[in-house]
Amino acid sequence: MKILLQAGIVGLGMIVGSAAFAQDWAANCGHEPKAPALNVSNVSNYNSSVEHYTAYDKAARAYYGCVAKAAHAKQAAISQKAAADMEPYKKVTTDVRTRITANLTKMQTELKAGGKKLGAKAKK
Repeated sequence: MKILLQAGIVGLGMIVGSAAFAQDWAANCGHEPKAPALNVSNVSNYNSSVEHYTAYDKAARAYYGCVAKAAHAKQAAISQKAAADMEPYKKVTTDVRTRITANLTKMQTELKAGGKKLGAKAKK
């Protein structure tokens, strides 16, 4: 029982944490609309529930669209920063590869010429 309780607390923390995180960068979107309770016990309640559902659907889609747009903008900014942060590493690895390739090419040429001079037969 103790393990189950701890898992429940951790799970709740993740839900609360993600909501707080979303509010940070998606503050312009307002609050997520609450899903209405439906009542289908009679025709009048059913019709009212359909109206509540329709209103919720419209509000939820608008909210999600706003959050998705804000997330996309945030992700693009993060990607651009990450690309800029990686650039020095890419340059170093490219420079190292270029030097090593040049060294190997030069050495192969020298070995080939030396082998010819000494009468070595070329490998096939």
